[in-house]
Amino acid sequence: MIALGPQLIGPTEKTLNALLHDTTYAPDTAEVVDSLIARSLIRYDRLSESGRETVARIEHRTEELTSGIWEAVYPADRVAAERALNTVLDRARAVLVSR
Repeated sequence: MIALGPQLIGPTEKTLNALLHDTTYAPDTAEVVDSLIARSLIRYDRLSESGRETVARIEHRTEELTSGIWEAVYPADRVAAERALNTVLDRARAVLVSR
């Protein structure tokens, strides 16, 4: 089970957005990838060391900015929210896989 926090909220939101997104819209993937390569964030079709460091910095900063939010939630409410959001995330992912 994913703990209540950005690691649960973000994927839940993204998964639901993927389900609701208009499938006719698609950004120019090649342009996005070229931009990441130009910034040395991707190398050989994988995150480069710089890319991994960038992701780690973003995750760390997100944790810094939001930790007080999660700490303010009563423990029983946190457990209920974690359970509900994990269920939503699991079911949404299952729908995406079955498409």
